[in-house]
Amino acid sequence: GLRFLRDVSEVGILRTESNFDEIYFNELRAATGPNYGRIWNSDIIGSLVDKFGDGRTGDFRVPGEFGSAVPITKTNTTIYGSDRDVFVFLADEENRIEMKDRRDGKPGSLARGFFVWNSEVGSQTVGAAFFLFDYVCQNRIVWGAREFKEMRLRHTKSAPDRWLEEITPVLMEYGNASAAPIEQTIREAQQKRVDDDLQKFLSARFTKPEVTGIMAAHEREESRPIETLWDATTAVTAYAKTFEYQDARVDLERRGGALLDLVAA
Repeated sequence: GLRFLRDVSEVGILRTESNFDEIYFNELRAATGPNYGRIWNSDIIGSLVDKFGDGRTGDFRVPGEFGSAVPITKTNTTIYGSDRDVFVFLADEENRIEMKDRRDGKPGSLARGFFVWNSEVGSQTVGAAFFLFDYVCQNRIVWGAREFKEMRLRHTKSAPDRWLEEITPVLMEYGNASAAPIEQTIREAQQKRVDDDLQKFLSARFTKPEVTGIMAAHEREESRPIETLWDATTAVTAYAKTFEYQDARVDLERRGGALLDLVAA
């Protein structure tokens, strides 16, 4: 039931009306405070379609499976919507970022992707996340995510304007951006050595069990200890792959992506 008693002037409601065989139904979809800033899911989707297309065409699309394009169906789509929330994951797997020393001294590449989410009934924030990744598997799990950057807005009174002023321009810039700055950041991260005390460096950013797992994961995959910022980022990604649940994996990858901010430090 309701947890608080409020005056009618302190409550905002979202009510929808529908009919079936001339029988009309009223549904209370949300009860919020008077300063709630509602952003309609249709506006989110509309702005994404205007910029990136329908998810089937253009550079950013519903990702394939293991890097290969597949027919998009209801079971493998990464565009989800309901009467409450919307979540979109699009990726550019054609224009991949090539790397000379991707893993274990061998060349490889990374794709760019982004998430966008919103709830028009107040169950979560509105936001976007940007990242590089290896591939998406058949279960639609993102593997090898790194450089994870996130923007979130609470649904305050100014949220609709802030979505347009703060998040939408970043999405537009991300879609148009050249891969060159990202490639340069990666090259610099591959050259920048971490502090002499690796344990201390990692412990300032991760928990003790995470530090142990991160160091072990890099030794296992690269057969050598962590030496550079890129090694540390790669190690976090390798350790995150051992997590069963995606929310825990994404949280760790988000913190691992912050390591690349140290390139300019």
